[in-house]
Amino acid sequence: MISWAGVRTIAVALASRSERVPAGDFDYSGAVERTLDPLSRFTGISIPPAGRQLRIAGRKEWIDFNIEGFGVLMEPVLKRAAAGADSVTWALGGATLTAQVGLLLGFLSARVLGQYDTGPLVLRERSGEPGKVFFLDGNIVSAAGRIGVPVDGLRLWIVLHEMTHALQFEGYPWLRSYLGELLESLISPLAERLGAVETLRRISRNLSTGGRSVELMMSGPQREAFDRMQATMSVIEGYSDYVMHHVGRGLVPNYENLSRRMAASRAHRPALETAIFRITGMDMKLEQYRLGEAFADTVVKRQGMQGLNRVWERPENLPTLAEVRDPGLWMSRMEAV
Repeated sequence: MISWAGVRTIAVALASRSERVPAGDFDYSGAVERTLDPLSRFTGISIPPAGRQLRIAGRKEWIDFNIEGFGVLMEPVLKRAAAGADSVTWALGGATLTAQVGLLLGFLSARVLGQYDTGPLVLRERSGEPGKVFFLDGNIVSAAGRIGVPVDGLRLWIVLHEMTHALQFEGYPWLRSYLGELLESLISPLAERLGAVETLRRISRNLSTGGRSVELMMSGPQREAFDRMQATMSVIEGYSDYVMHHVGRGLVPNYENLSRRMAASRAHRPALETAIFRITGMDMKLEQYRLGEAFADTVVKRQGMQGLNRVWERPENLPTLAEVRDPGLWMSRMEAV
């Protein structure tokens, strides 16, 4: 249904309009080695210093890698959705999805600075392998100029951020499998062919209960999976930010100023970017940083890093959305275990 060659053509055309060539004058491998030891000492999580693939990538490489992942996720769903569809619906739907995915990837490729990628989440047999780490150096150089910070400081800041994710996913391999299961429970029902009445009913119900953007078309079970995904991502992102702020102050020059400028850049996007983030649901990620970091801070103040690290011991220990918003609920539940 989707022409992945068409997706790539659209995405690359959009991405190449403003791309800067990576400078190639920064030792990312050395920066990774410098950050892992203080991160491990602070968190108590140890992972091998080597083994993961570091990619100093341009936008085209990032697009190609993510097209592969999109294909693994979407093709089975699209094949089920296509069963019984007439040729006109098939053609129009395919053209629309091709354009949408291509524009989205092109848009994102110009804004991503780094990415710790575990590989396709649905391929759980590979869950023990270290992930690839992408650094889009051209984007980092552009971002440093745009927000007014030293480029090497921002590079080290991005390395620190991605290595906190390496600690989580490589230190606790079950986390990747768990996210894969959640993702499958979200995307599998997309193969349903909804009639107009059911579509309107779902929109009405979800609007009345606070649903927005990507949530508006979800069934009840999808909403539950979506809430679990949001809670898990809140902890992943918030834990990362909490650790970064404590380790980064002693590692990255002018860390506080750099973090303030990055936070301001996240919060003040142009109107078009705001609309795209809202439509796709990516606006929720900003709330994840805030809620997750507040959760981590509260737990550490009462129970230390050892207490916070209980979230990674097993899936049942992950907080619900209510517990992310009220960490006392989670700590009470953990004390009863």
